[in-house]
Parts: sequence; C-alpha cells; structure tokens
Amino acid sequence: MPTHPAEGGIAWSDQVTHLMWRAHQSMQRVLNDGLEPLGVSINQLGLATRIAEHGALSAADLSRAHRITPQSVTTAVTALERVGWIARRPHPVHRRVVLLELTELGVEGVASGQLVVDEVANVIGAAVGTDHVASFAEELRAISAALDGPAPPVGGMWPEPARDRSRD
Repeated sequence: MPTHPAEGGIAWSDQVTHLMWRAHQSMQRVLNDGLEPLGVSINQLGLATRIAEHGALSAADLSRAHRITPQSVTTAVTALERVGWIARRPHPVHRRVVLLELTELGVEGVASGQLVVDEVANVIGAAVGTDHVASFAEELRAISAALDGPAPPVGGMWPEPARDRSRD
C-alpha cells in the first residue's frame, strides 16, 4: 500500500534519495552539455583528470579509484584515445601492465574541461551558499563513505621506478 504525504509519509519526490538522484542527473546533463564541444563526457573527463593529477595509471587503477567497472573504463579510455587525449604504453617493469597517460592535447583538454566544471561549481556554490560549499562537500564525502566504504587509495597500483636524473 503506497504511503501518501497526507498519511504522514514523505512523498517520493521529497525523499533525500530522490533529491540526490535528481541533482546528480541535472549536474551530469549540464556538465555533459558543456563538455560536448571538447568531445568528451564528464565520466571521461574524470578519468583524464585522475591521470593528470596522479600521472600514468592502468585501467585497473582507474576502475578502483572511480569505483566503476573495468568495462566502463575501457569504453571511456577508447573514447579518450579517439579524441587524442590518452596514449598507452607498457609499464617499464611490469610489461603486462599497460599504463595510460595524457597526451599534450589531453593536458589541454583537461584544463578546458576544468573551466566547464568550475562554471557548474559556481552555480552550485550560488545555490547552497559559498560559505557552505566546503561543509556540503564533506557531507557528500560522508554519504559516499557510508554507502561505499572509505575512498580507495590515491595513485596507481603499479608505481614506476624513480628515474636516475644524473643521466639526463
């Protein structure tokens, strides 16, 4: 039997789970629309940004870090390769591991994509109040941790050996 607000329940459209889903859908739509001229989606930009922040990573590293399936990473990486943002190379020690790194075009693309993300962040800041953005972000992290557990470690599972700079 359905619960109706008149009976003391909360309408589906007023429940926090629905409101978060709607906010997510709205944000993803606006971000993807803004990123369309770059030829990438917000999911693809997120993976490219992770590589920009942490250096070359494997597809498995990206899958763990973003808590998405390896198949989703493969699809996104293929699209990023197609637009020239990503290059593959073998790991210098673990030859079976393929590392993904940004190309020069990818570095420029991530910077352009960040401008789109910043615009949306400004809209969010105006909506929740700029003085509440940091606490709002902490609350979102707490929700993610409550549902998914702690955030995965930062960086890659297959660190590269340090280069001997004396030979350069």
